[in-house]
Amino acid sequence: MGLFDKFSKTFDKFGYDLDGYDSNGYDKKGYDKNGYDVDGYNKEGYDKKGYDSNGYDKKGYNKKGYDKKGYKEGYDQDGYNYKGYNKDGYNKNGFNNKGYNKEGYNNRGFSLDGIHIDTKINFDKEGYNKKGYNKDGYNKNGFNNKGYNKEGYNKKGYNKDGYDVDGYNKEGYDGNGYDHLGYNKDGYDGNGYDSNGYDGNGYDHLGYNKDGYDVDGYNKFNKNKIEVKKD
Repeated sequence: MGLFDKFSKTFDKFGYDLDGYDSNGYDKKGYDKNGYDVDGYNKEGYDKKGYDSNGYDKKGYNKKGYDKKGYKEGYDQDGYNYKGYNKDGYNKNGFNNKGYNKEGYNNRGFSLDGIHIDTKINFDKEGYNKKGYNKDGYNKNGFNNKGYNKEGYNKKGYNKDGYDVDGYNKEGYDGNGYDHLGYNKDGYDGNGYDSNGYDGNGYDHLGYNKDGYDVDGYNKFNKNKIEVKKD
């Protein structure tokens, strides 16, 4: 729109000419006659070259041909694929998906045959083999391939039978089924009494219930409930 057109056109009270454009050449939705807004993007969000505000086209590629995740034909700008390997099959640290470099050694210096690059034997300078165990069969953390240390306990502190150094399992019970207070999972001690001193039927070691009466209904004074009430 030329300067002459801008001043010669007739605009309605809302500021739009007969074609529906304001004095700056934009319609009510903010687009010019070519379908672009003031920032140069069309209704779909793309500029005249077909790129959005983030620099990607409709297929999701930028001007250099990389997708939104930073890959071009499966490789990023550094030359690594989605799994982190280059076209030769090595990652940024120089190891392939088997964990070996071009010379055939892993990150600990062991070859496929288990020979160390420095010591030329099956153990490195610290005395550990390819799998990470010393001659006695323990790793640097002190556990064997079954997960137990020299004392026979695993990382959680339990032996192969499931008990800790104090003799309790993960539920807190010893080999006889009692906790450190001497009660089993039902809440009774070795003599069959709970923490309040009552057995499974509700009687203490003297044979009285919590109300003070024995199985026959008499208290320690040999009186039943009726006799107690009379007193």
